Amino acid sequence: MKVKTMRKLFLTFDVEDFTNPKSFAALHTILEMLKKYDFRALFFITGHIAEKLENYPQIVDLLDEHEIGYHSSGHSVHPTIFEFTDVESYEKAYQTSLKRETSHINPLTGKIEGKGGILSLKDLFPTKHVTAFRAPGCCWSPPHTEALQDLGIKFDFSSNISSMPVSHKGLTFYPYPTLAKWEGKLSNYRVFWVLMIKNQYMVIGLHPSLFMTYDEWDSIYHNGNPKLIVSPRLRDADEVKHLLRSFDLLLKQIKHLEKLSLIEVTPNLIKSEKNLTVTKNIVEKCYEQSVRWARNAFNYKPKFLRNHFFKFFDLPFPVLENETNIDQ
Repeated sequence: MKVKTMRKLFLTFDVEDFTNPKSFAALHTILEMLKKYDFRALFFITGHIAEKLENYPQIVDLLDEHEIGYHSSGHSVHPTIFEFTDVESYEKAYQTSLKRETSHINPLTGKIEGKGGILSLKDLFPTKHVTAFRAPGCCWSPPHTEALQDLGIKFDFSSNISSMPVSHKGLTFYPYPTLAKWEGKLSNYRVFWVLMIKNQYMVIGLHPSLFMTYDEWDSIYHNGNPKLIVSPRLRDADEVKHLLRSFDLLLKQIKHLEKLSLIEVTPNLIKSEKNLTVTKNIVEKCYEQSVRWARNAFNYKPKFLRNHFFKFFDLPFPVLENETNIDQ
């Protein structure tokens, strides 16, 4: 009789909104809820947030019980990852990534101002091994990813390469996140249960700040760096309570599945023994999904990123013309 493998569910959270103190209150509440159900989660934290968390020791203590991942130094501050790596030289993109991801990025100018980025996160959690990364908007860039590998990153949660963890060039790619925004609707629960039934691995990727705000905090960066940092619109208290109660119900359902030994919640990150079989179609799909956020949110037209994907996956470029002509 064949024994069915237990499903793996990763509870992950992107912690990125540095514009609004309420986002830290939301993070604190989410951490308390996870503690209530004895769940471990994976928190992807930006360099800007790491710098501000020094003022929230209680949150840091609660986060210390979880897996800590990295979410870039500046997130949506220009130049973004897809902008500063969109140069013809792969090596230059790699070197720029190393510099920017170890630096504090001025949120208004985008300029480097001393130490920060992943170094701030490691300083905040000295006993943690920061080995996981999720790119903002899941918009990852190969030379940037290779630079992060040299900074200790071993696991990537940005791509949609496979429904199972797969390895390539020493990096393990985990499946794409789902449920990026919790709305407390029946459709949210339905999505969870359908995906849970269909998939051996499932990654929930939520944003604590969106429990408190209507809008995404980084919309102020969609047309370039703003002259002033403005916080997004806050939800009213009753709506916040509804969202938190409905999310608590989801956690309760997950706990029930765990007690029945049907799922394992946020297991340890391990290198996949399954190597990726690379094809042109896989690379094209990976590239297109990666730049979707850049195009939709920032109206960005890549020039060299497609070539970087083919170089990373060791395939010859399928065309000689650059991406500007392709995208137009």
